Amino acid sequence: MMKGSLTGLVLAVAVVCCPIAQARFLTPDPVPPKAGDLFSFNRYAYARNNPIINIDPRGMYACGSKDKATCTRINGFVNTLHSAMSHLNPHSAAYTHLDAVSKHIGTLGDGNGVTLAAGSLAKDTVAQANSSTLMTVDVKQAAAISSVFQKFNPTMSPQQLANAFGAEALAHEGQHQLDYMNPKIRYPTDRASEHTTEMNAYRTEIGVARGLGVSNDLYAPRATAADINARIDQAANTSTDAFCQSNGC
Repeated sequence: MMKGSLTGLVLAVAVVCCPIAQARFLTPDPVPPKAGDLFSFNRYAYARNNPIINIDPRGMYACGSKDKATCTRINGFVNTLHSAMSHLNPHSAAYTHLDAVSKHIGTLGDGNGVTLAAGSLAKDTVAQANSSTLMTVDVKQAAAISSVFQKFNPTMSPQQLANAFGAEALAHEGQHQLDYMNPKIRYPTDRASEHTTEMNAYRTEIGVARGLGVSNDLYAPRATAADINARIDQAANTSTDAFCQSNGC
């Protein structure tokens, strides 16, 4: 998470014909340094040293957008991911997978070092893991994709459904980030390792749909386990094909 409340930083404000005034932040930065995030080692860095592009509404979370409404939408995705867990059996595999990602992403302002940055992504792509701690989120894509499935989820408002699809994307990419940090998996370098990470990501993703009761192209409340597994495998194969086409595996 990003830095906002700083200690020891002296601000010099020059006024014409007047002495230089100085002020000091009194609240210490609550965010500890985190391995892999160079900015976290600078106790005086604010919004990744780029406050023109990034905003820090609560002192620790770099949303990556000057538009507060966009940051609110991203936070809605995160909150929906967390709420989906309350409807899952805590002893189920779906809960276990989603719980790991939920703890990894955390909540707005908790200072765990994960950044969700707003940005424009390719069509039908809501989120993309850029590293183990940075993820780009396209809120417009969430609204566009979810609208296609509105007729299959008539009891949900467009905003609720967009939040659900946004949460699913965060769960998917969050699982990728966990895999990147897993010494037994790391970043995929061949077809086999890429397929493994995609299977993990899709299994975690449907935990959101299962918890919220959302019907999409992978999951439906009345679908059989065999049908869901087949859809996950097909989706993982498609994603793996795209990865290998771009990376030559």
